[in-house]
Amino acid sequence: MHRRLFFVAGLIALSTGGSPTCAWSAGGSRFAHSESDARYIHVIDLYDADNRKITPESTKPYSSIRTCGRCHDVETIAHGWHFNAFTEIAKASDLEELQRDGRVGEPWIWTDARTATQLPLSYRSWPGRFDPKDIGITRHAMTKQFGGRVPGGGFADPGFERIQAFGASEVNQDELSERWAFSGGLEIDCMVCHAVSGAYNFEARREVIADENFAWAPTAGLGLGEIKGDVSRIRDGSDPTDESVLAKLPQVTYDPDRFDSDGRVHMDLVLEVDNNACYQCHSHRQVDDAGVMSRWRHDEDVHLLSGMQCIDCHRNGIGHDTVRGFEGESHPAGESMQTLSCVGCHLGGDPLGGADSLAGRFGSPVPAHAGIPPVHFDLLTCTACHGGPLPGPEALGWMTSLSHSLGEASHRTGAELPWIQGPVYSPLASDDLGLAVDHLEKRPKITAARVMWPTYWASVSDEQIKPLPPDEVFTATRRALRVRKDFMSELVGDEPDEEEFAEKVAAGLRAIEKELEVPQAAFVTAGRVHVAGEDDTSLEVIPVANEEAVGRVTWPLAHNVRPAGWSLGVNGCTDCHAEDGLLFSSSVTPVSATPSPVEPIAMATLQGIDAAERERWNQLFGGRTPFKVLVAASLLILMGSMLIAMVVAIVRAVSGHAVTEGNA
Repeated sequence: MHRRLFFVAGLIALSTGGSPTCAWSAGGSRFAHSESDARYIHVIDLYDADNRKITPESTKPYSSIRTCGRCHDVETIAHGWHFNAFTEIAKASDLEELQRDGRVGEPWIWTDARTATQLPLSYRSWPGRFDPKDIGITRHAMTKQFGGRVPGGGFADPGFERIQAFGASEVNQDELSERWAFSGGLEIDCMVCHAVSGAYNFEARREVIADENFAWAPTAGLGLGEIKGDVSRIRDGSDPTDESVLAKLPQVTYDPDRFDSDGRVHMDLVLEVDNNACYQCHSHRQVDDAGVMSRWRHDEDVHLLSGMQCIDCHRNGIGHDTVRGFEGESHPAGESMQTLSCVGCHLGGDPLGGADSLAGRFGSPVPAHAGIPPVHFDLLTCTACHGGPLPGPEALGWMTSLSHSLGEASHRTGAELPWIQGPVYSPLASDDLGLAVDHLEKRPKITAARVMWPTYWASVSDEQIKPLPPDEVFTATRRALRVRKDFMSELVGDEPDEEEFAEKVAAGLRAIEKELEVPQAAFVTAGRVHVAGEDDTSLEVIPVANEEAVGRVTWPLAHNVRPAGWSLGVNGCTDCHAEDGLLFSSSVTPVSATPSPVEPIAMATLQGIDAAERERWNQLFGGRTPFKVLVAASLLILMGSMLIAMVVAIVRAVSGHAVTEGNA
């Protein structure tokens, strides 16, 4: 039924029937190659989802899959890291899952300021994240919410019928909302990354995705024409076979100046992706008490300052499995990625030898790490000392492209959801690492990271807590909470009325229990689970069995990388091994969506270090310099005494010998 709807609308990227002119081959041997380092000029015909050639008189959007797929191995490309961010892959063994998904990354954080919701989501098998479908968030809703930050493909495009080709589970028919018949799928859009810098309008693409015009996103991004109409205005339950409904679908008026006399279009693109394309999804800004830090106050990444490009380290082949560059990475290509990690590039040392064992790739400096005991490299990642900003007494706030839509023109204050903080210095558990087999038994290293504590409304049953669908929560609580726009400013604010807050939230919890028919509703924030008290005007904090569902969510912080002169430890051992050593003493305070105070957490606590043990350790290092001076002075005195004794002995021996000869 659903697939027939796709054909009726004619908007899904690729159906099971028909194929592009060039056959798709996993090996890519049937596709032409230029084999040159020079840019290949693309003056090509455009095709729509029905495989019809686009002309200046056409009104349908062009299909990037139908167009680029005529000459490029889209099926192999579709395996890529960025394209499966929205793909549910069939469950494998625990180890295979770890290696496939790799080290944990930033989650998709669903936010709703009206209910203070910040809910970490992921389709990958990373701890602390929730699978959207388990909460009732459909793929269509995820695509509308986050599609502007993915290049398309996977579950963002259900018409792309090659999910099974790389081990995906069967498409969940319950999630194939009829709205796909109107919006179309969000195709893999090659030009998101490969358009020459400045030729692609990311803002226009994000706007049409927010309007549910998924199939029109590639056309909008390249500015090929004017798009009129919004799928979001079509009511749920509308008949996709009704001509009057189909007449409301967006229409494209193509710019005739973009076509040459043969009806072809110049696609201005590059093979090697420009940094500007990466920044669209991988920018960040720090936030302090004064708000979002100005750009001129930031220190740049030492690699970028040296003229490097993102793709120098984060490479990929035709499969588009981007190298992430963490130590011990298991890459789908089956080749060693050693030289593309911090250690491999600067220090080399691959036990298999060859080029991977050589230090100083790209002419990088080979650090001596003089005086640093080797145990540090077993306990710390490179980025613990070199990654992110220099730590202060308290972790800073962070805004990222994925979570705060950086790149869009807006007036940000730094208080917007979600509340992300860093740097924190925390060990990653073995199931966070995603390393190859021989790394899994090693002790987790302390790394620089970002952290957030989820805030959401949930149901509790048998001491197990489970988030509720955010949209249903708002509908159920809007009368009880009486929040117009922002939960935090209206219910918490600078001087909150704690009794009024408790009364409203308790009323909201009771409304959820009634309208959503849950046994017990809860409000989770800052690691605490709040439920309505017996008098229905107060809140109580209760424990739950699945504590991981309410605790902190952490992921590594790598960039911006600081040079050696700005690294921790450059001033000696007491940079860290002192009472105020920030690697251990700096703190992070969970941001709570309640007026109740929350105690700051020291980094040493996150690392599981006993305070008394750390104090004794610091005392040893606190007196280390005078102790070294004392030992050196003692050794000099001892050596001097021994030298004097030797001289005296020699003099006496010589004198005794002379007397003996005289007597003779």
